[in-house]
Amino acid sequence: MNSQKLNGYKENGVTTFSVASVFEHIPFLQKKIAALFQNKNKVRPWHLWDLHNPWGASALNVDSWKFLDLCQSAELLEQISQLIGDDIILYDSQFSPDLSEMNQLPLSWTTDSLRCPVEPLSGLVVRVPFTDSINEDLKFVYHTEGDINKTDQIHEQSLEIKTGQILCHDINLYYRIEGIEQLKQPMEYVIRYYPATSHYVRDQTTKLHRNLTELFPLLNYAQMPLWLVRGEDKADNDFVTGFQPKAGRWIT
Repeated sequence: MNSQKLNGYKENGVTTFSVASVFEHIPFLQKKIAALFQNKNKVRPWHLWDLHNPWGASALNVDSWKFLDLCQSAELLEQISQLIGDDIILYDSQFSPDLSEMNQLPLSWTTDSLRCPVEPLSGLVVRVPFTDSINEDLKFVYHTEGDINKTDQIHEQSLEIKTGQILCHDINLYYRIEGIEQLKQPMEYVIRYYPATSHYVRDQTTKLHRNLTELFPLLNYAQMPLWLVRGEDKADNDFVTGFQPKAGRWIT
């Protein structure tokens, strides 16, 4: 990653770059979303979430190991290590936008920090656009300064969304995607990581997880499995919870 892109991330919390190994997965992503949406009426929210998890609900419909390969791409991790450090944990991924966001009014400002139950709060989001239907009206708009609750005080910038170009941003960044209401199916694969210097909170009774349950009632973030994809764990993270395959047995 060149100095211009690194400085852009440091200043605004967002940057773009390309990775050959990720680009090679574009046909795979296109094929999987097309297969899922052959009959849109049968698509359920959990078909689009936790895609990299071979023990998750979506694994019944997609090749989770292939998604996991993408998330663990050494070339991709080399790039993002320059942004969040050498010790990296993978915890979440999804097709985006999900069913609740499509065909709705334009989204208001949001932040992925709402999906990151770690202390101290730190993380990074990788967005991989893959659909051939992306047009110039589809833009990633991000907040740069001003009170997010006062429209007349907000300063914003935007980036064009391009198939195969990775858009990477800080977990705390406020953003919205213009043109999202025109979409008939997801147009990007989103991966979430956090530095292994932060600790993933497992206690479901905390306010953090109560808020997550209100926002995403079909997802149990407290039980999500974690993958140490690069470096070392430096915050005593729990890598056991979430990996609960059923024991094999004879069928009689």
